[in-house]
This record gives sequence, structure tokens and C-alpha cells, in this order.
Amino acid sequence: MRVLARLAVAIGVLLALAAYLMPVTAQAQATLPQWYELRTQRFAILYADGDLAQAEEYATFVDEVYDEITSIFSHPAPTPVTLRLYPNRRAYDAANPLAAPVQGIIAHADFRRNEVVVILDQTTNQSLEEIKNNVRHELTHIVLADLSSNRLNVGFHEGIAQYVERPSPDLERKAAALRQALERDALLPWSALDDRDQIYGSPQIGYPQTLSIVAFLVERFSFVKLREFITVSARSSGYRSALERTYGVPSTDLERMWREWLPSYLDGGFRHNALIEYDLTPIETLVADGRYADAKRELELAIPWLRNTQQNDVLARAQDLLARSETGLYAEDLARQARAALEANDYPAAANLARRALDAYVALDNQSRVETLTVYAAIADRGLRATALLERATVLAGDWRTFADARVVADQAASEFLSLGNQENAARALTLRAEIDRVQNLAGIVLLTIGLGGIAIGFTRRLVVREAEVW
Repeated sequence: MRVLARLAVAIGVLLALAAYLMPVTAQAQATLPQWYELRTQRFAILYADGDLAQAEEYATFVDEVYDEITSIFSHPAPTPVTLRLYPNRRAYDAANPLAAPVQGIIAHADFRRNEVVVILDQTTNQSLEEIKNNVRHELTHIVLADLSSNRLNVGFHEGIAQYVERPSPDLERKAAALRQALERDALLPWSALDDRDQIYGSPQIGYPQTLSIVAFLVERFSFVKLREFITVSARSSGYRSALERTYGVPSTDLERMWREWLPSYLDGGFRHNALIEYDLTPIETLVADGRYADAKRELELAIPWLRNTQQNDVLARAQDLLARSETGLYAEDLARQARAALEANDYPAAANLARRALDAYVALDNQSRVETLTVYAAIADRGLRATALLERATVLAGDWRTFADARVVADQAASEFLSLGNQENAARALTLRAEIDRVQNLAGIVLLTIGLGGIAIGFTRRLVVREAEVW
């Protein structure tokens, strides 16, 4: 069956890699082709005698495929990538003798050599899109190996490499095979994702199942999270640890959630691919929830892909969301600075920063943050008023005739600063009030002394006058 041939594409990977390390017999050497090279911007295409026309056809699209795949993962593969075009299966088997017993091999990838291999006579009945998919699939293996330090397991390797392919008749056949496996209760446990023999030994189940697992993770958690899982795999003890570190959920729970989700996938969900019909709804939700950094990360991955796939309407929406995310990050930075200024009792700076952040959040229609920044602005305004009261009390205290007013204003300033938690400025206001009280008390004593002195002088004068009168 053609489906089995297509599903068996990657069986040759392990066998071919082993064969590269083995000495080639003299008989095999005699059947190996003479290689010629055709260069593109990203690829060195190696072809045999008589295959120049096919090499030139590959040269028309391989750079575009490279840009697609590397933009999806935001990770460029080293260039030039070697694309080796074997003319037929006989020449391929001569170079890879361990692969000879395996039927249906069309292509494989060798990340150690940074090489993609295609067997031309195996692609005769494929459409142009399916031929491009061969390159997409195998180039993805090279990128995944590099991103994960070659620690991503076989199940996720194959699932992700299939996910980046464009739709073809194989997709419907894979869904039908997976539906039959579900009905027969023949699905592989997720523990099989580590097992090459199970994935490649039962490709009619292993391939569609691994594709569905990747589709589930992308639909439920986003492609950005999937890419994070790939990179986390580079520093994890295994895929279960990497899954839990990335998604915050044990792999057993994810497997249960996938099984619950699978019927919707088989009912038609398999036709939807976030990389081909990019759904911005999750990102719009992130922006609406104020998760601007998360939205920006996902958009920075999505926008190059949207450009390369010419999804112009979606691209325009994505660029608008990116601008909103950047505005949100700017507003968050202003809000952090406003809070820090309030904590430092720098009310002029806090007022300015809070109003700028408030304007940004109003533009974003982020009501919860608008409410928070409204509070910040109100606190800053109260601080400014309290500062103005303290300054006025200080001026009034400079004139003994306005001591009473100065004391009242200083009390008001102290009360406002205390309510703001500004102990330092409250102490300044209370110190000013105490100084006013001290001066007033001192003035009272002086006036009392002067008054008593006046009384004493007057009394003395009366005595003197009386004594004079007696005489």
C-alpha cells in the first residue's frame, strides 16, 4: 500500500546512519553514482548523471522550504544543507546496505552530516506538494536534533516532522488508520514514544498517533509551548520530565487528556493545523488577559511563518496584536516604575508615570490594570497635595502673625502623610508643628514676662509718686 510506503519513510534513518559507519564493499562502490553539485542559497544539491533536471526542480523550492521550517522553530539549521538525490533504490541500498531489506523508504535525514536524502524513483507518483513534504519532514528532523541536543525521542521527532507538512491525501489515510486503531483499542501507550521498534515497527499506528499527540499539544497549549518542550528536552532526563517541566502537568495526565480529546480530532479536527491556518484566538486571549510577554513570544514565532506562508490577513492581525503586546509591556514597565516611585515617596515622578501607564492601559482596554493605575495616580496626587501642604505650612511658619494657620496646615500635612504611610514626611510635618508650638510658647513666655515687667514698672512708679506726694 502507498500509505505504508509513505509512513515508512523514516525507518531508513536509523539503518542509514548505521550503514554510513560501515565499510562499503568493492561491489557496492562500483554501483555508487558519480555526484555532481548544484548550489542554492541554503542547499548543496548532489545529483547523479542524468538527474540535472530534477536537481534544478528541487532548487526552485528547497530554499523556500528551509525558510518555512527555520521560521517555524526560530532556529536556523547550519548551511549549506546537503540534499542528496539518489537516482533509484538500487543506488541507495548500495550506499546503505542495512536499509536494503526495508521496504517503502523514500527519504531520510542525517543530522550528523546535515544531510537530507531523497530517492528519486520512489517519488514518481507523488505530487509536487508531497515531494516538498519529504524535504520539510526530513529538514525538521535536523532542526529538532539541533534544538534538543539530539535528546528528543523518536515519537515526538516523527510527530512534529509530520505536523509541519502541508495537507496531502496521506492526512486522511492517517486519520482513518488512527480511527481503526482506536476502535480496536490498539493505540500505543505514551511509553512507546521512546521505543523505535514500536513506532517504526507499526507505522500504520505509530505515525498517525504521534502526529495526533503533537496536534493535541499545539491545540491545547500552543506551538510556542511545543517549541519550549523541544528545548527543555535538551536538559531533561527524559520526555516525561520535559513534558511536566514545560506544561506543568504530569505526562500521565496529558495522556489522559489526549485520549479524551482524540474523538474530536478524528471527527475532523485533524484537518486543522495551527501552522497552516494560523488561529490567533489563543494569542488574542493572552493579550486580553494582560499576558503581554507570552503573547509577544508566540507572535515573534508566528509572524515570520505567516510571512513565508503568505497568510496576509492573519499576518496583519498578528502584527496589530504584536503592537498591542509591546504597548502592554511598555505599560507594565511604566506601572512598575510608578510603584517604585510611590514606595520611594517620589510623588511627582509617580504621578507622571502612573498617568502615562494609565493612558496605555486605557488604549488597551485593560480594565483591571486601569483600576490599579487609577489608584496609583490617586495616591500620587494625595502625596503631591500633602507635599504642597507641608511647603505652605513652612512658609506660614516664617511669619509669627500666621503661626496659627501654619500649625493647622502642618497638622493637615502630617495627617495626609501618615495615611499614605510616609513616615519620613509625616515626621517633618510634626516637627514643624512642634517648632511652631515651641516658638509660640516661647513667645507667650516672653510676652508674659514683658507684661509682668510692665506691671512691676507701673507699680514702682506709683510708689515713687506717692512717696513724693507724702513729702
